[in-house]
Order: sequence, then C-alpha cells, then structure tokens
Amino acid sequence: MFADVLFSAAPRVLSHGRGDLVSQYVHWRTFGFGELSRGNLALWNPHVYLGSPYLGGSQSALLYPPNWIHLALPMALAVNWGVALHVFLAGFFTFLWARRRGLLPVAALLSGLLLMFGGAFFLHIYAGHLSNLCTMAWAPLLLLAIDGWLDVRRSGWIVLGAAAIALMILAGHPQYVYYTAITVALYGALRLAWCPRRLAAVAGLLAMPALGAGLAAAQLLPSLDAAGESVRSGGTSFEFASTFSFPPENLLTLLSPRLFGDGTDVAYWGRTYLWEVGLFMGLTGLFLAGFGALRGERTTRRFAFTMLAVLLLLALGSHTPLFRLLYDGLPGFDSFRGTAKFGFHASLFLALLAGIGLDRLIRAPGELRRPAAMLAASAVVSAAAATWILSDSRSGDPAGNWARLMQAVWSRADAMNEAYLDQARYHDPAFIRAAGVGFATGLYLAAAVAAVLVALLRFRPTHPRLACAVALLAALEVFAAARSQRPTFDLQAALASPVDWMALPNDGDQRILNPIRPNLALSTGALDVWGYDPGVSRRYAEFMTFTQGGRADEASQYVTFRHDPGVYRMLRLRYALLAREQGFQQYEGTDLLPRLLLVHESRVLAGRDAILQAMSAESFDPRRTAILEQQPTPPLQPASGEESVALIDSSTDHLDIEARLTAPGLLLVTDGYSPGWVASALPGSDQQDYQVLPANYVLRGIPLAAGQHRLRLEYAPASFERGRWISLASLALLAGVVLAGRRAHSPGSRRGARSEPAVRG
Repeated sequence: MFADVLFSAAPRVLSHGRGDLVSQYVHWRTFGFGELSRGNLALWNPHVYLGSPYLGGSQSALLYPPNWIHLALPMALAVNWGVALHVFLAGFFTFLWARRRGLLPVAALLSGLLLMFGGAFFLHIYAGHLSNLCTMAWAPLLLLAIDGWLDVRRSGWIVLGAAAIALMILAGHPQYVYYTAITVALYGALRLAWCPRRLAAVAGLLAMPALGAGLAAAQLLPSLDAAGESVRSGGTSFEFASTFSFPPENLLTLLSPRLFGDGTDVAYWGRTYLWEVGLFMGLTGLFLAGFGALRGERTTRRFAFTMLAVLLLLALGSHTPLFRLLYDGLPGFDSFRGTAKFGFHASLFLALLAGIGLDRLIRAPGELRRPAAMLAASAVVSAAAATWILSDSRSGDPAGNWARLMQAVWSRADAMNEAYLDQARYHDPAFIRAAGVGFATGLYLAAAVAAVLVALLRFRPTHPRLACAVALLAALEVFAAARSQRPTFDLQAALASPVDWMALPNDGDQRILNPIRPNLALSTGALDVWGYDPGVSRRYAEFMTFTQGGRADEASQYVTFRHDPGVYRMLRLRYALLAREQGFQQYEGTDLLPRLLLVHESRVLAGRDAILQAMSAESFDPRRTAILEQQPTPPLQPASGEESVALIDSSTDHLDIEARLTAPGLLLVTDGYSPGWVASALPGSDQQDYQVLPANYVLRGIPLAAGQHRLRLEYAPASFERGRWISLASLALLAGVVLAGRRAHSPGSRRGARSEPAVRG
C-alpha cells in the first residue's frame, strides 16, 4: 500500500495536497519539532493569531511518542511513515480484539483489514488528517483492554487500557477522544449487564481513564486550559454543532465508495466531505457482517450489532431527535460539530461482525442457502438501478429525474451549510452525465462482486477452501478501493506562496496577513495576525470578527479579511492580502506600534462590546491610551522626563525586558494576551511584583511604578506544571502496578498458578 512513498527520496506526501496536511499539520510540526530538536519544548506559538498556546493546542502532539520520528526524518518521510504505522496499528489492534472475542485467525485478520482500509478510517489519509488517524488507531486496543479486564480481571488489562487512553489523548484529536469515551461507556455498560462481580469490574473500568488521564496530564491539563480560552469554550451554537452530521443517503457508500464522486475523476457532490461520510468496507465485508449479525455464535457477536446500530444513530446526528437531547444534556457534546465521526466507531463493530460472519462461514457452511439467494436478488436490483441511472443521465438534462435527485442532495446540503460544490455544477450536462456514470459504475461493480460471491457461496459446502476465497475477495475489495483513493503530492510545490513574504522589507517583529497559507508563518518564522486552527482565542476571534464588520457573538475560526481598519496598527500588521471579488489585493500598513511601548493614559471599561466600540472610534490612539478592564496598580501618571524600554532576550515562551520610567505607566506588549502569561522580577528591578492584564482587549499590559525595571514575561500556565507532576506520579504508579502484576503472576505465586482461559478457536 505504501512502499512507493516509504522508500523514496522524493518529497511526495500522502494526501491530496489541498487539505489539513498542507494548511496545518506540516507547519505545526515544522515549528514544534524544530524547537524540540533545539531543546525547547514550546508551550507558546508566537507565529499566528498574535500568538496562541502551542502545547495546549492539542494537535501539536509534541508529547506523542510516535511523532518523535520527526526528530530523525525529513518532513515528507516522517509523515508517510507515521501514516503507514497508524494504519498498521489500527488493523493489528482490531485483529487482537477480534481474536480476544474468539474468532479464528483468518477471520480476525479480515476484521483488521476491513477496519484499516475501510472508508471511515483510510479516507482521512486523503484529507491529510494526521491527528485523526493517530487518535483512531488506539480505539480497538482500548476495546481489547475492556474485554480482557472483564474476562479475567488481571491488572495488566487496566494498564493496557490506560496506555491506550493516554496515547489517544497525546495523539491530538479531542473530538475522537470524546466520542471514543461515549463509545466505550456504552460498550462497558452493555458488557457489565452480563458480568459477575460488578463492583470490582466497574472499579477496573474506572481505573483505566483515571490512570490514562494521569499519564497524559502534562498534555491534557494545558489543553483544557487552552480550550477554556478558545472560541469553542462554552459550547457552540446548535446550528454550528448540527453541521457535518452523517447524511442518511450516504449509507449507500456501504455498497460502493464512489457513488457520490471521489474528488479525483468526479468531484464529490454529496453532503459535507467524503472522508467524513464514507463507510465502504466492501460488499463482501457488508454481507459477512450481516451474516455474522444473524448467524454468528451468540456469545461472540453479543452486543456487536447493538453497538453498530447505536453508533450509526449517533453518527446521523441532527437528522434524528436524539441529537437535540445530547446537545442540551450531555456535557461537552455541544463543543464539537461533525457527529459523522461516530461512523468510525460504528466501523469497528461492522468489521468485527464481518469477522464473525467469516468465522461462522468456516465453521458452519450449511447455513448459506437463504443468504445467497438474498445476495443474488440484491445484485439484480443493483444492476437494474445502475441501468436506469445510466439511461436517465446520458442526456445530461438538468430537468431529468437523475439530475433532480442530485439537485435535491445539493438543496439539503445548502440548507445545512454543507454544500462545497458550486450549485451550477448540478445543472451542468457534462457533470450530470459524469456523476451518473460514476454512480452507475459503482452499482455495477457491486452487482458483479455480489455475483462472484454468490458463486463462491454456492460451492462452499462442498469445497471448504472457498471460505478463504471469500475472505480474499473481501480483502481485495477494500484494498483496491483504498489504493485508488490514496493520492500523493509534492510537498515543496504545495507550500509555494504567491507572495514571497520573506523578501519584503520587515523590521523583524512586524506581522503579515496571509489568508492563502494561513499557517505558513510557522514554517518560515514569520509572524501572522491570523491562522488556521479551531483553538483560536475567543477574545481574539471576537476582536477580528468585529473589526471585519461581523458580530462578536458569532465569532469563529473563520474570518474573511476585506479591509484593514486603523486599529490593526496596534497588531503591527505591515503586509496583508485582502479579499476582493477577483482574488486578493496586497496592502501595506503604516504607523505601526512597536512590540514594547510605554503608555501613561488608560481608560477602564467593563464588557467586551464597550471595549470594542471604544477601539473602533477614530479618536482612539493606541500609542497614547490603553483600554483596560480594571484599574492598574499603581494608577498611571504623565511622564515627567525621558523614558526607555528594551527587549533584552526572548524565546517562544518568554521575553526579558528592561524599562526605566519617570512616573507610573503601563508596559504595552503588542502580542496576544492569555492568562498563562506571568511576569516576575529579575535581579536589579525596583519593583518585585508584576501583574499581567488584558489591554485593548487582545494585548498584554503590565502596570509599572516609577523607577528601574528588569522583568521576565513568561508563558508558564500552572496547568502544565501540575500536569507534568501528575504525569510523573502516574508513570511511577503504572510502573508499580506492572511490577506488582508480574510478581502476582510469577510461577511461584498462588495467583500465577491460575491460567487465563484460552481464546476459542
């Protein structure tokens, strides 16, 4: 699957080259692991949004051990090897889980292959979703640990579950961690219904997330801190959270992966994005899953179909009344959009059911007559539907039945703000024909596979080895589909920018606005006033939304910059690309504030709206006046003589500053404010206690008394310090549990004499 990119010197990277890999992950990892290679664990990212939490912005994933490959390999190879590793881990852990459930090795192997190459997991390679892939890969290992603990109650299973949870947290995708928590909570509750000694069982299940969160606390606590400051804090609107729910019509992707287009030969014309709503695991895999749900051994398939049905219901999101209940009642549920991500968790149980079906096919070949007949009938229906679509779409008539079906899909997508293809395409005869051919071809292929499968099932009772042929057919289906949707791109070409920002005159600390490559500054070392990340500070998003004519209450990670208000001079914005109808226009700002400025006038205003209105007034001069949210101590007074302020030393996380004031004033730092910034006196400073306040709503202000000052301004959130010690303590506890478990199960111990029940088969 990956040999061509794992052993090549060419900088080709797995992804379609227009997604999150280029817009975010490459730049974040270039910055973070570049700093780490120099011995600096960056807590703060100074390059976008006036600065923002970096380690706390979960997707940095600096503490995730597999990502340390970036310290040894060039970016392209590191990304490719990381992707291949996690695809393998997802399949391997699913194989182990299926074996734990009692499946034959070949059946468990098929479950792993279907999961790792299935649409709900593999398509995130197409989108370049590195943190998604890394987080998802550990979910089957957690399910394995839960089954192992409930089956035999050995502490090793708790350790394994805790490790899986810790790695999921460190991998950097909070939404998949949250959805996995919901999944395993439901799964654990179902299993506990049939479990003896429930109190001990519950204690072990609760110990897994407690220990796992403790191990990852150095990442988890700063992430929670940063999330509390972000635009997602306090939840999102119901309309926003409703988007990216799984469209019911996309259940058809279980039959064929390209029914709604593939983004390559035919543009994807369904709702949301294909990688969020593709469930393909092969028609053979789907048949085996149905066979396993109906005929699988009872204890082996227990709860699998129930979990599949519940998770698909959750994936449907706003298309069901359940979504409103969860949005209103389940803590944290309103912080995310995209319940379609539950499709991955549903795929775990679909893959397990397919393995159960193959296991049953091998063990009991005499139960195939009725399933084979139903499969043959479905092949006929698929072929008939394909023939009708091909015939109706051939003319490309926008008023035809096929075209009206396409337009209905667009209308539903547009109503939910999930339409990403121009409406005109749905009335274009050439596109209507291409979409019809693509849909019909997918159905014809499904019918052909069904016909082959019917033939294999017909002779299976008298030819036992044909069961392996069924398994091979299922594996080939998903492998071929995955390989055809595994593009690569040239990393260097994709990172090219229409403006050579580094060639423009710049004093070194002046900022740019690059909406075409919003995170490129992380790779080049430039400073950008915006970026691309859902964790943008709420304060800053509200300020930027307001200055571009929007309502601060509706602030999000998305802002279109059309003009440069005068207040942007306090952001040190030197160069910008501003949106116009025919592209972008380059702009250069003037009269920019320096990074450090002494101010002796202030206004104290209460409330966001009052502050934003005051800063939008023409009379507001950020060189003379700072708008604060509380009275400074000591109160500001006019300067009585010459004053100075200078930056002595700096890094990503600190500024060392010297200042001399003739009267109490405010040190205005034109970088982004966060509660994690603290100021402390250095030797030789007349003032010993310093306070960092929000100034002008988004900047930092430090009240200074008259006299000589030497201070360090440092991003040092208490959450990181607490989290680091909790992680170390949890690691020590983990080591103790492992050692105690080894002693308890050593050959000389009484408990060690008890053997674990063998896996059936």
